[in-house]
Amino acid sequence: MENEELVRKGRKASQLLEDETFNMAINKMENDQLWYFRSTKPEESAKREVAWAMLKAIDNLKIELQKIVDNAKVAQRAIERANK
Repeated sequence: MENEELVRKGRKASQLLEDETFNMAINKMENDQLWYFRSTKPEESAKREVAWAMLKAIDNLKIELQKIVDNAKVAQRAIERANK
């Protein structure tokens, strides 16, 4: 992928991570899964595993978006070096 494309995607990922509505939705999803996890009965381990997997998926989404932002920063520096 070209550096310009990485920078463009990084801007979009950054905007998403800073977006109030996106963060509200992600926080609600996390809180819902935590509530679901905590409200299970001791014998409902399968339900807890599903909630745990959802929490990990949410974390992984945020990590991947941050990686895109970080890669964009590296690509931007490469563009700036090439233009000197």
